Amino acid sequence: MANSISAIKRQLKSVRSTQKITNAMALVATAKLQKQRNRLAENHQYSRAYLNMILTALSAHHDEDEDNVYFQEKDFDNPLHIIITSNSGLCGSYNMDLLKYVEKKIKKTDPIFAIGDHGIKWLMENDYMVIKRFSALEEINPAILSLIIDNVVELFARNEISSLDIIYTEYVNTLTYNPTMFELLPLDVSTVFEKKDIELFPNRNEVFDWLVPMYVSAVVYDTFLEAKTSEQAARRSAMDSANKNAQNLIEDITLSYNQARQASITQEVNEITAGADAL
Repeated sequence: MANSISAIKRQLKSVRSTQKITNAMALVATAKLQKQRNRLAENHQYSRAYLNMILTALSAHHDEDEDNVYFQEKDFDNPLHIIITSNSGLCGSYNMDLLKYVEKKIKKTDPIFAIGDHGIKWLMENDYMVIKRFSALEEINPAILSLIIDNVVELFARNEISSLDIIYTEYVNTLTYNPTMFELLPLDVSTVFEKKDIELFPNRNEVFDWLVPMYVSAVVYDTFLEAKTSEQAARRSAMDSANKNAQNLIEDITLSYNQARQASITQEVNEITAGADAL
């Protein structure tokens, strides 16, 4: 009986120690989530500004069809995907939900730029065609972002890929974050724009040659921030669930401990009573 009580006490101590860790991780995730949400809100304005500039440029008077390379539909099928996952775990089903979405949406022969250790490992193990890997990124610095954009823009301009999209986890709120795909290139110009008296300098093509890569860069960074915001929301949710489970387990173990202790005391009293009767 004594051994049983000691084992229950060790188990209780272990669960309480684990709860302290998960509680600390939940607090850290909450702080990071707030920081990411603020950065995301600020960058949304930046990416929207580039989109508005493109829409304004498209409304400039132009009699011919758009012939810039970034607007042209390709006559072959070889899409490039940028896929964003996390580097670390303990964020619930965040990564697997996204990778299941990837499995449904793309072919294994499609070229991929993979961002995040979890995605890189899974994609390589499942024989997807990863042509660029960006590992252990908690931030996209200008050099990394420039490398990504220069590569994809060059591939699209050289007709080596038919389109570009980015697959990431869209942040809705602290409890909702959904895997999604956003089409980047070619830009859709099917909308009829009201023509305005705007002059593009030095010419229409050069304006779009500058604007579109900047827009793509802003959107890639925006979706990266959104994915990281979703990751922290998922991690906080996972740690909150772990805390609740730990608390439930502590209550169950405490009840078992009290029952075992009561049984031990009862046994000792019975032994003392039996000894007294024998005397």
